[in-house]
Amino acid sequence: MNTIASAVPAGSRTQDPVFQLHTVRRLVEEQYTAEQPLARAALHLIDCATEVVAQLPEGSIDACRDALGSARAAVVSATVAVGRVRDLSAPGAERA
Repeated sequence: MNTIASAVPAGSRTQDPVFQLHTVRRLVEEQYTAEQPLARAALHLIDCATEVVAQLPEGSIDACRDALGSARAAVVSATVAVGRVRDLSAPGAERA
């Protein structure tokens, strides 16, 4: 069971996607230390999604999912790019 998802309180306010994202952020902060790279990345993704959803008119849970998906895609792309740059900067690396 996902302990973070199961800890989100039930009620009318939980339909507010910005509230949900703030709650999940708080729960991630409580369960993981800020020194853990994956926790920092998760918090950054949550912050990105929150910022986008808060600016949408009549934000919805689907908008949250879309924003978080876009943020994930950006992180994956950046990770691949950094890895490629690192590989190419290694001595003796082939340049394609």
